[in-house]
Amino acid sequence: MRYIYLLIAATLITVLSFCTGGKETQTDIKANTGLSKCLSEEAIFNMDSVLLAQKEVSALQKDEGRKCFLKAMDLLVNKQKAKESIALFRDAIRYFPDSRMYYFLAKAYIEVNDAEQAQKSNDVLLNIGYDPYYEIYFNDALIAAIRQDSATCINSLSQAVFEGFLNKNRIIQEKRFDFVRENPRYVSFIVNTFNDDAKLKALLFKNYLNTFPDLKLPYSEPIDSVKNHNYPYINYDYAVFIPNMEDGRFARDVTNEYFAVGKMKIGNNYAMIYKTYLAIADTLNPVKTYVVTYDSLGTVVDEEMLGCFCSPTTAQAFTISSDYVIDILGYTYKWKNDPLEKGYAGNEIISAEADKPQQAQLLEGGEIRRDKVAESDAAIVTQDGSRGG
Repeated sequence: MRYIYLLIAATLITVLSFCTGGKETQTDIKANTGLSKCLSEEAIFNMDSVLLAQKEVSALQKDEGRKCFLKAMDLLVNKQKAKESIALFRDAIRYFPDSRMYYFLAKAYIEVNDAEQAQKSNDVLLNIGYDPYYEIYFNDALIAAIRQDSATCINSLSQAVFEGFLNKNRIIQEKRFDFVRENPRYVSFIVNTFNDDAKLKALLFKNYLNTFPDLKLPYSEPIDSVKNHNYPYINYDYAVFIPNMEDGRFARDVTNEYFAVGKMKIGNNYAMIYKTYLAIADTLNPVKTYVVTYDSLGTVVDEEMLGCFCSPTTAQAFTISSDYVIDILGYTYKWKNDPLEKGYAGNEIISAEADKPQQAQLLEGGEIRRDKVAESDAAIVTQDGSRGG
């Protein structure tokens, strides 16, 4: 972070030296004690006063503000005296309330762990703007870290990335973020944003595994249970592990919800059963059940849909045996009244006609072997799940 300060400070010194003819050095900068300031000490965080001062500031006041700013930067960056720099930054702002001055005032307050004053400075930046804009949210994350507010810290880092912040090293190397390093949401943020760190991904996968209860075999989901989605919610932080879930992660309107049914360990690999629920459907929301397999590091190996309430007229049930063989059977519902004519309200399913059965098997390497089962006579299943002739 300090290298960034040095670069900015050097740039500013070069520009200002050019503007003043190159004759002044930092030690030669003298304050014009007779020049009035455009803001009072009490008004530097008052937005109405700041915006008015920006309109009325004179060239002389701007020049004086820049002189104070350079002296403050020398203290903050070169001499690492953040506390001493604050008064000069505030004086610089009183002469010339420029966004760069508020930005580095916020940095100085962050350096001395004054979250309240840093937030005031950063809030002004949010209103008057600063380029690059994402630095405002990065400051918010640092301020939240001072307060040990993990939720706000992680949310602010996510917002900074959304605005264009992509410097992973500044996040990893910032010691103030140490308090959230083991937080699952922080780990998820790092993995999903900078998906190149195997260690972090392994930690996220461990947290993901803990979301799922152990599944006891044999396990079955009969036709009258396919609509059930009363299971632990899967946070979108784990989208990297579920195919197609990532597509909805940054969507304006998330259309699917995800639920953890259970997990199975097969050799060194894992198989997870999860459900998706189409939350925005108008009636009889579709629910689908999937199995997805992973290697020991959390890389997806294979996936298959096992069961579903696919639509008001079709469904699919399944059973997993103790040797990981999966029997899958689809159904077509028969309604008391034609739902296309009478609708679904007050209507009821009276039977379901079974389709040709299928079979699959979870293999130790993570692959799913898919087999067609020999054709058998279709059965009629009544609403309670029993077979009829």
